[in-house]
Amino acid sequence: MKRKTLARLRPAAFVALGVFLGRGAQADTILDFDIRPVGQANNAAVLQSFGDNTSASSDGVTVSGFGTSNVGLTWQATGGRWDHYLDSVWSAGQLDSSNIGDLHELVFTPNNPLAAVVVKSFNFHPYYISSEKYSYDVSVLAGTNVLSGPTNITFLANGDKDHPVTLDYTGAAGQTLTLRLARVTTELTPPEIAGSAGNIAVDDITFAQFPETEFSTGPQVISVTPANNQAGVAPDYFYRASITNGTTALASGTIQLRFNGSLVSPAPAITADGGLTTVSYEAAALLPTGSTNRYTLTFEDDGVPAKRFTNEVQYIVVNFVDIKLPPPIVLENFDGTAEGSLPAGWTGINLDTQRDPTSEPDINVANLDSAAYTNWTVVNASRFTNTFDTYSQLFNNLIQPPAEATDYRRVLSVNPANVANGVFVRNLASGAFVFGNSGYRADALGQIGYLFSPDFDLTGKTNVYLSYHSLWEQNQDSIGAVEYSIDMGMTWQPIVYMLNNGSDVATNLDGSIDALTTFTNVWGDVARYIDSGTGETNGGFYGAFIGVDSNRWSTLAPFISRRVDDNNVESKRIEIFRLPLADNQAKVRLRFAHAGTDSWYFGVDNVGLYSLPAVRINSTVRSGNNLTISWNGAAGTKLQKTTSLGSPNWQDVPASNGANSVNDPLSGVETYYRLVRPY
Repeated sequence: MKRKTLARLRPAAFVALGVFLGRGAQADTILDFDIRPVGQANNAAVLQSFGDNTSASSDGVTVSGFGTSNVGLTWQATGGRWDHYLDSVWSAGQLDSSNIGDLHELVFTPNNPLAAVVVKSFNFHPYYISSEKYSYDVSVLAGTNVLSGPTNITFLANGDKDHPVTLDYTGAAGQTLTLRLARVTTELTPPEIAGSAGNIAVDDITFAQFPETEFSTGPQVISVTPANNQAGVAPDYFYRASITNGTTALASGTIQLRFNGSLVSPAPAITADGGLTTVSYEAAALLPTGSTNRYTLTFEDDGVPAKRFTNEVQYIVVNFVDIKLPPPIVLENFDGTAEGSLPAGWTGINLDTQRDPTSEPDINVANLDSAAYTNWTVVNASRFTNTFDTYSQLFNNLIQPPAEATDYRRVLSVNPANVANGVFVRNLASGAFVFGNSGYRADALGQIGYLFSPDFDLTGKTNVYLSYHSLWEQNQDSIGAVEYSIDMGMTWQPIVYMLNNGSDVATNLDGSIDALTTFTNVWGDVARYIDSGTGETNGGFYGAFIGVDSNRWSTLAPFISRRVDDNNVESKRIEIFRLPLADNQAKVRLRFAHAGTDSWYFGVDNVGLYSLPAVRINSTVRSGNNLTISWNGAAGTKLQKTTSLGSPNWQDVPASNGANSVNDPLSGVETYYRLVRPY
């Protein structure tokens, strides 16, 4: 949520790349982002219409000469998004959540087969003058074919847009080009650090059309979901396309949608509003994990003779695990609890000890800085489709930046990998859910809140698991923790500790996690609180907020879960954890903790305890030089083997994932087998 202020260093050197492949001078369209168009919120996703088919300068777009009247744009990314960001440092397109391996792409699509696109240049613009270092591979593609690059550009942050990238690539007539920016690993020399995922932007994206002739156009697809060549798409059948009229209009009744070559059934829903037609299709089914699929949309115009148009998108489904949950032993979905309260038997404790005097003192669930969010509380999910007061600005009759008012819509962001019992879970929070907030609060020392469940009787229950819908978003200095107790809170057992995947998680020389250092390191930006008994200020280290006794902290590495800073999707998960000490216990209590300093939020829904059937090998039968091993198979469950139990090195048995038997060749060496599920 917050950017760290970093030390200033000398500016990095200019860098340029690419080979000039143009056909003489063209007039340019420059996306300078200097003014936000109507409807564009600050620090929010770039409007898909920004820069489309432009022949004259407009807000955020400068046209020199003819312009690009036959070129439409598509803004797309994997792992993040493009944001229009305008402040004292940036008038730029922020590469929001640009982590290693993530892509930010700008697609240039001619709307006439005679028009060609020229992708010219742009500038990288880091936010700070700092020790942050960035590396990107820059390419121009047509579909999946790389036409130019990838060429690497590496630079230190210097708070300026003086990192130019020159491409000057001219596509063929009618050819769609994709400008791809791929964040890659860079070598670091102290005091250099890897650049933060949110501190980088792009400015002055320059492109042109060839020839300088405005061609007539028919109806055009101006937006489509999923996007062409998009990876990591949700596994349900979900399609949206918008078609706008051109010099000829869309002919009624000519729309057809095919999936992998076959007409979809039922037919897509079609709605028309003026010159815009929306095509929508959804079906309740689950596509195979990692599968490649294709939607083909066809339609005709009302010209004489009619022209036929085709828009095709090929995409890849996200790799996911289908979590198989039996009926719960106990389930709390919070839907029967009024906003501003907690269910019967659930309790909250807050250590929000220094509230700002300007903060709203009363309960107001529409103000993130009011007394309502000093503790965990039940909130209706629909509230996060609206706006909030932040830092009590509206309460104090101040002007609130519009991007802040809508920023917490990110709480309901969709993670495409959430699948349970054969169904993609698009909405992790439905009805009401319980919410612990740290973001957009003005408290001096930070925000610390604990949520405790009642004691659950699990007598006679074995192989106990906890599953819940987690609406967590990591910030650089926050911790989210989940623990359990079998002795009414006298002692606590670890489940998961969510921490920033950067330097906050300490490591040993071999790269393994050093849990003791992770929980004892003192940080200047980690939450603190004043002890009501002694008056002393405590906290500043992550161990201050967990329940497990400090003499066990060195053993907690397996429970530390690295999470991506400021990523509104990555930690939106259906979580599932084994609670080994909870089997057959009469009093099992849960503890959720969130500590931060203006550091996003932790939402929880559908908290359930389950007794999962154990995975077990049913039979082993030797047949010649092979051993046939059989079990009750399930997606994600696989067989592993090792030749030693003293220092085991478990290896996956080939072809066992999701199967129910394998034939494994005998090696003449004593071998041990086990079944593992992915949760």
